[in-house]
Amino acid sequence: MRTPRLIIPLVLAALLSGLAIACGGGDDNNSATPTGSSAPSASPSATAQPSTTPVNVDDLAKAVVQIYALDSSDNPIWFGSGTVISEDGFILTNGHVVDDRQDEYDHLGVGITTAEDQAPEIKYAAKIQTVDYAIDLAVIQITGLLDGGRVLQTFPYAKVGDSNKVHIGDDIRILGYPAVGGETITLTRGSISGFTSERAVGDRAWIKTDATITGGNSGGLAVNDDGELIGVPTIVGSGADTNTVDCRNLSDTNGDGVIDSNDTCVSVGGFINGIRPVNLASDLIADAESGTEYVSPYHEETGPTPTGGFDTTSVDLSNFQFSADVTDNDQPTEVVPALPSAPTSVCAFWDYTGMQDGESWDAIWYIDGTKDDQGSIINDTWSGSESGNWWVCVTDSNGLPDGAYEVVIQVGGEVKGASSLYVGDSHKIVSVTFENQSGQEVCAIAVSPIKAQNWGGDKLALENSGTTLKDGDSKTVKLGTGEYDILAVDCNNNTIEQDADISIDSEGTFTITGSSQ
Repeated sequence: MRTPRLIIPLVLAALLSGLAIACGGGDDNNSATPTGSSAPSASPSATAQPSTTPVNVDDLAKAVVQIYALDSSDNPIWFGSGTVISEDGFILTNGHVVDDRQDEYDHLGVGITTAEDQAPEIKYAAKIQTVDYAIDLAVIQITGLLDGGRVLQTFPYAKVGDSNKVHIGDDIRILGYPAVGGETITLTRGSISGFTSERAVGDRAWIKTDATITGGNSGGLAVNDDGELIGVPTIVGSGADTNTVDCRNLSDTNGDGVIDSNDTCVSVGGFINGIRPVNLASDLIADAESGTEYVSPYHEETGPTPTGGFDTTSVDLSNFQFSADVTDNDQPTEVVPALPSAPTSVCAFWDYTGMQDGESWDAIWYIDGTKDDQGSIINDTWSGSESGNWWVCVTDSNGLPDGAYEVVIQVGGEVKGASSLYVGDSHKIVSVTFENQSGQEVCAIAVSPIKAQNWGGDKLALENSGTTLKDGDSKTVKLGTGEYDILAVDCNNNTIEQDADISIDSEGTFTITGSSQ
């Protein structure tokens, strides 16, 4: 017996009120939908950097700090890492490390690394200068001593590099204060394994690496062989709300009956190995150093925070399609039902209504039923406004493996849409005719690879919005050959026929009789 799969509503809104065309862009009344091509081309901060910047590990470690969210008594609530990028104490870190939108802490404290075998002392006070929660980056500045005294020193700092110049296979070093590494600074090494794109951000939205990143490491230092800062290690949550902190007091570890700052903080995890390229922070750094008000090019920070409070009942995702790539105006290069072996990218496109800027969403990729952590977008902040169309891609410049590819879109932690296709030379594109001999009106048909977890969208709606099959009618669609599960429903979403492990190996006719297999 196969495990029942989650059924995405198949009688789409298109059958009642019509759909936006998948390749037609956003709603005519909402033309501000972000596009990949409009993402700014970032460059490192224009601030002059002297030639004596630190390059060896010992010097680099002195540029890494521990950042604390403190209560009114200077007790730590949570912590993360940061990198000093100027001698006057500007620090680049993650937005979630210093997130002040819910008034959970009173002020920020900073601990400077003085020795590799000693924990940093919380000595300095800092304030947020610029922050962009859409890309989870922030710049803070040391403003004085925690006791109110003036800072009379300059700080060791790391030189800001150019993340556009790093490539697959390049070596990378990461320094920070991971919760699993004890109280002292920790070094991990690895190489760059690839890049991930986001529509509102661009092709290099993330740098993928095999170097370990864990809770507390977020906001720290990722450098190339020249000791230049090329990215910010970022722990990305595995579900709603999990990437808002790195280390918090979540359980009564000291047994006093109260969960507070006296308890040992617990690392809050997610999938590892994500680095935000430093070029995305160039405007943040420049505006912080000049005192200019920063305006995010990725989304406008309005409304409720992305950690909750959104009503997702009106969210509708429909008309899922796949392509091997994306055009400059955010459209599929060619809509396909299957892809040949070793594509460098698999891209999913869909229409949407009822979304709200600022809410949390996920695009989770599965290959043959196994989650692809590095290709997935987890707990991102929506910036595409209320309606329009969107895309996500999973990429590998060396070629992606064959298999059944499924993308699952969650909004606020709830699955709202999914679709799948086969990748591989063995999956030839054929024409399949669905013929209704059930004696009932068929209002939607789902055809899903057997290793996919969800039924996906309605094949009847893809080519002609609003199409149904009356008894005796037929419709022909394109599919990749392979093993499928097939579901036909009526206009009340009641099952007419459900068939498992159906082999489609050539062009032909599938007859819907009303009896399931």
